[in-house]
Order: sequence, then C-alpha cells, then structure tokens
Amino acid sequence: MLILPTVLVLGLGLAACGGGKSNSAASSSASAPVSASGSASAPAASAAATPTVQTAQPTAAPPSPSEDSNVATPDASSIDPNAVENGDLSKDEYPEVPLDKSVRIDGDVVISLGQLQAQDFASGPGEVGGPGVMVPVTVTNNSGQDVALASVLSTTVNYGEGGGTPASEIISASDAAPATLAAGQTVTVNRAFVIPAEGRGSVKVVVDLGAGHGAATFRGSAG
Repeated sequence: MLILPTVLVLGLGLAACGGGKSNSAASSSASAPVSASGSASAPAASAAATPTVQTAQPTAAPPSPSEDSNVATPDASSIDPNAVENGDLSKDEYPEVPLDKSVRIDGDVVISLGQLQAQDFASGPGEVGGPGVMVPVTVTNNSGQDVALASVLSTTVNYGEGGGTPASEIISASDAAPATLAAGQTVTVNRAFVIPAEGRGSVKVVVDLGAGHGAATFRGSAG
C-alpha cells in the first residue's frame, strides 16, 4: 500500500520538471524575434558624402605651327638635373613667362594655362575651402610617344611677390589627370587653389612633369 503513493509522487515531480523546461525554452525562443526586430528597426549609419573628382579627358591636339611667337622654348641649360636631390627646386624651373604664354619642354611637349577664374570652393574632407582661383593646365603632346601624366603631373601656386605664399589646393574641386597622354593628344586639367583676393595681383604657377623634365613657370595677375 505504501508503494503506490510513492510512485504517484515521483510521477508528479517529473511532470512538473518537464513543464518548467518547456516553458523556459518557449520564453527564450519568443524573446529572439523581439531582439531581431529591434535590431532591424535601428537606423543605419549614413556614410559621409565624398566629393567626386572627375578625370580630365584628352582630345586630339590641333596642328602645331613650326613657329609660334606665343610659345616660349627655354634654354634647358638653365636646369640643374640634380635640383630635386639637392633640395633647390628653383633650379628645376625654367624662367618665368606671362600667364598667357606657353612653354615647350623637351622639344615636343607644350604646357599652357587657360583663363584663371575666381571661384569660391567648398571644403572637402580634410580641406579648408574659401575664395580662390581655378587654374586650367593644358598639356599637349606633340611627341611621337605616350607621356605619363597622372603619376607625375604637379601644379603648385604661390601668391605675392618673390617666393610668395604657397596656395592650398582643393583636391575635391580639382580634376584628376589621365594616366597617360598619347602622342598627338592634348588635355586640360583644372586645378583649384585657395587664394585671397588681395593676393591675386602676382601669382606664380609651376607645372612639372616629374623627374627628367624642367618645370614650366608662369607669373601674372589672377584678378
């Protein structure tokens, strides 16, 4: 007579334990959708907008006259081939010419500037914009072989007399140069620089095609 109550009690205990585990699992699985739903409803972080830099597109170069009074052909003997290594970049620059002149370097590559334009530049990431000048740099390849451009083309601007003050370039407002410039092609690469209005009376622009080339140097008023 004592065996039956004991078995009955054990059975009720096991049932109670099983029920508790089942309820716990149900509670856990029910909470999962809530968490997933909460995560999905959270707003996604917005990426900072990056200014788009366009690449200048080359076109066929116009016929080049054999004699052009607007194109200066500087004496290469004024260039020191070790100027960069010696830290004296002034000896890597050809004599200055007016802004509206062109410079022939290495005989067959001509560098010229377009009309400098006053503009206000917005600030890109890590930049400080402001009033400045857009400098159109045109490179014409009249040689018989391609010329590397993107990896070597450098444009620097100083404003004021003498050495002047270096102008900051706004990369986000400037064009990227194409990788190469094929023989018989020309390209204009716009470069943006912050230059205060009071400093535009005397602007020096230096365009360099890298090692082995002298730099074309221009000076004049940008305002």
